[in-house]
Amino acid sequence: MNNFLALRDEDIASFTGERQAVVRRKVERELRTAEFIASVVELFGPVMADTLNVMGGGEPMVDLDDDDPFNDEPLGPGTNRDIIR
Repeated sequence: MNNFLALRDEDIASFTGERQAVVRRKVERELRTAEFIASVVELFGPVMADTLNVMGGGEPMVDLDDDDPFNDEPLGPGTNRDIIR
Protein backbone atom coordinates (compact mmCIF):
# COMPACT_ATOMS: atom_id res chain seq x y z
CA MET A 1 0.00 0.00 0.00
CA ASN A 2 1.18 3.48 -0.79
CA ASN A 3 2.31 5.58 2.19
CA PHE A 4 0.05 8.41 1.09
CA LEU A 5 -2.97 6.10 1.07
CA ALA A 6 -2.06 4.84 4.54
CA LEU A 7 -1.71 8.41 5.80
CA ARG A 8 -5.06 9.30 4.24
CA ASP A 9 -6.74 6.31 5.90
CA GLU A 10 -5.18 7.26 9.24
CA ASP A 11 -6.42 10.85 8.93
CA ILE A 12 -9.91 9.69 8.01
CA ALA A 13 -10.00 7.29 10.96
CA SER A 14 -8.87 9.96 13.46
CA PHE A 15 -11.31 12.53 12.04
CA THR A 16 -14.16 10.01 12.16
CA GLY A 17 -13.38 9.13 15.78
CA GLU A 18 -13.28 12.78 16.89
CA ARG A 19 -16.37 13.66 14.88
CA GLN A 20 -18.27 10.66 16.24
CA ALA A 21 -17.58 11.72 19.84
CA VAL A 22 -18.72 15.30 19.15
CA VAL A 23 -21.90 14.13 17.42
CA ARG A 24 -22.64 11.70 20.28
CA ARG A 25 -22.34 14.49 22.88
CA LYS A 26 -24.62 16.79 20.87
CA VAL A 27 -27.26 14.11 20.42
CA GLU A 28 -27.18 13.15 24.11
CA ARG A 29 -27.50 16.81 25.15
CA GLU A 30 -30.46 17.35 22.80
CA LEU A 31 -32.15 14.19 24.08
CA ARG A 32 -31.74 15.30 27.70
CA THR A 33 -33.24 18.67 26.79
CA ALA A 34 -36.16 17.02 25.00
CA GLU A 35 -36.77 14.67 27.95
CA PHE A 36 -36.74 17.61 30.37
CA ILE A 37 -39.23 19.58 28.29
CA ALA A 38 -41.46 16.51 27.94
CA SER A 39 -41.38 15.96 31.71
CA VAL A 40 -42.33 19.57 32.39
CA VAL A 41 -45.20 19.42 29.92
CA GLU A 42 -46.36 16.07 31.31
CA LEU A 43 -46.36 17.34 34.90
CA PHE A 44 -47.68 20.86 34.49
CA GLY A 45 -49.72 20.64 31.30
CA PRO A 46 -52.81 19.00 32.83
CA VAL A 47 -52.67 21.28 35.87
CA MET A 48 -52.49 24.40 33.70
CA ALA A 49 -55.31 23.12 31.47
CA ASP A 50 -57.48 22.49 34.53
CA THR A 51 -56.64 25.93 35.93
CA LEU A 52 -57.58 27.65 32.67
CA ASN A 53 -60.75 25.57 32.48
CA VAL A 54 -61.83 26.60 35.99
CA MET A 55 -60.89 30.23 35.34
CA GLY A 56 -63.11 30.11 32.27
CA GLY A 57 -66.08 28.98 34.35
CA GLY A 58 -65.87 25.23 33.89
CA GLU A 59 -65.81 22.46 36.43
CA PRO A 60 -62.50 21.10 37.68
CA MET A 61 -61.39 17.90 35.98
CA VAL A 62 -60.07 16.40 39.21
CA ASP A 63 -61.89 16.56 42.52
CA LEU A 64 -59.46 17.19 45.34
CA ASP A 65 -59.75 15.17 48.52
CA ASP A 66 -61.13 17.05 51.49
CA ASP A 67 -58.51 17.65 54.17
CA ASP A 68 -61.14 17.71 56.91
CA PRO A 69 -63.51 14.71 56.65
CA PHE A 70 -65.51 15.85 59.74
CA ASN A 71 -66.19 19.38 58.39
CA ASP A 72 -65.06 20.97 61.66
CA GLU A 73 -64.22 24.63 61.73
CA PRO A 74 -60.55 25.28 62.43
CA LEU A 75 -59.71 26.27 65.97
CA GLY A 76 -58.92 29.92 66.31
CA PRO A 77 -57.72 32.01 69.21
CA GLY A 78 -60.04 31.76 72.19
CA THR A 79 -61.94 28.69 70.95
CA ASN A 80 -59.80 26.09 72.70
CA ARG A 81 -61.31 25.50 76.15
CA ASP A 82 -58.39 23.35 77.34
CA ILE A 83 -56.02 26.30 77.74
CA ILE A 84 -55.65 27.44 81.33
CA ARG A 85 -54.90 31.11 81.72
